[in-house]
Amino acid sequence: MKEFWLWDLPAREDQRSIVIFFLRVFIGFVMLTHGFVKIADFYSLARVFPDPLGIGHTASLSLSIFAEVVCSFLLISGFLTRFAAIVLIVNMTVATFLAHMGQAFSTKELALLYLAIYMVIVVFGGGRHSIDWIVFTSKKTPKSKAVINMSSFERVLRVLIGLFFWFVALNNILSPVWSIIFMLFSIPMFFTAFWGYCPLYKMIGKNCHTY
Repeated sequence: MKEFWLWDLPAREDQRSIVIFFLRVFIGFVMLTHGFVKIADFYSLARVFPDPLGIGHTASLSLSIFAEVVCSFLLISGFLTRFAAIVLIVNMTVATFLAHMGQAFSTKELALLYLAIYMVIVVFGGGRHSIDWIVFTSKKTPKSKAVINMSSFERVLRVLIGLFFWFVALNNILSPVWSIIFMLFSIPMFFTAFWGYCPLYKMIGKNCHTY
């Protein structure tokens, strides 16, 4: 009866899809609460809202509302899921590494948690229970195989390196400029690890395989 032990049960496709559905809807509704507060207090916030990109307080607030409200609705519905998650990643990256730069970790951790969840959604997409699946996925088209050129060890190592870069950037160990550089270096570390494919490997002639 080994197959019934919890640690021996691999997740099925239907299980992964329903978990992604839960994650999309949950994080979408939670983020909407932040967006609605910003809409309600728009005129007062427009004078003092952080402007880390130098585009103006009102413009920064408007972009934040677009991400937190419009893109959260897109996540909940599962329409343009990856686009919405990428916009929210940008929003949370700015909040974590620019707006709260130099502040204590406790002021950054909520935005960091959102950022990690949105990264997962970018990788998995909307899943079967989404408008994206209905509109863009053709049942007649055979599922393509993924092309990878990285071993499991390399992928795990890249995740650990990316997390180390985050640790350095978030704990103000280095100057703000170097913290931003470390954060930027973490991005390719995470996403090449998630997809298992590194473009640089192709340039040096490392063989790819499919699964």
